[in-house]
Amino acid sequence: KMYESFLENVTLLKHLEKYERENIADALVSQAFAKGQAVVKQGDRANGMYFVESGTLVVLKTMGHEGDEKAVNEVQQGEYFGELALVNHAPRAATVAAKDDVRVAFLDVSAFERLLGPCMDIMKRNTEEYEEQLVKVFGAKAKITSY
Repeated sequence: KMYESFLENVTLLKHLEKYERENIADALVSQAFAKGQAVVKQGDRANGMYFVESGTLVVLKTMGHEGDEKAVNEVQQGEYFGELALVNHAPRAATVAAKDDVRVAFLDVSAFERLLGPCMDIMKRNTEEYEEQLVKVFGAKAKITSY
């Protein structure tokens, strides 16, 4: 029940039917991460997506030969991440770490594929948004396929 009301406020899922959101809520697993702890790491294989219950996370992208890591985005309560790696069947393109103590709801890859089919087009459109953010941060086209 707690997740059902939470998911009603996630923009990606607003167009889903109530029973579809209920199915997603049933599949979610709550996880906690301490400040500084990585939730996903750049280059790792995608195992699911995350919905932020509380706290703020920072998205870090390692670029160039020097391996400089730069913050490219933040993810906050009610937002989500990790979906693009699943949609694109690609490794994580960025590290997402807890900026403070956070709690996330995790949806594993099999539940994602079974339950979020109706959202795939929206998630694919988000790829362009992330690439635009990278251009702003790095000043050049730096392709991001997922995180």
